[in-house]
Amino acid sequence: MGQLASRHDVIAVRLSDPMEMLMPDLGLLTFQDAESGEQLFVDTTDRGFRKRFAAAAEAREEQLRGAFQRAGVDTLELSTEDDITDAVLRFADMRKHRFASPVSGTGAVPA
Repeated sequence: MGQLASRHDVIAVRLSDPMEMLMPDLGLLTFQDAESGEQLFVDTTDRGFRKRFAAAAEAREEQLRGAFQRAGVDTLELSTEDDITDAVLRFADMRKHRFASPVSGTGAVPA
């Protein structure tokens, strides 16, 4: 990704659902891995499990953000709870202001 970003303007677009970060208390659940078919029986009433789930989800997010940052890739993060149009317009505006040329004022993205 870093090599691609060194030659091109790369943007990562991520769509997430808040439920990916927090496990609600839903009682006993069975999860199945879509690839392996492996099943895991989980008691979501267990606060310790929900805390570990949230910590693992946050660690995964930090790893992804760090990888994008190290590669020099901007990230448009969208949530299923947000107005996607608003989020895209805010992101485009942020990039426009960041890449605006202070000398020419054309707003051109550097090559």
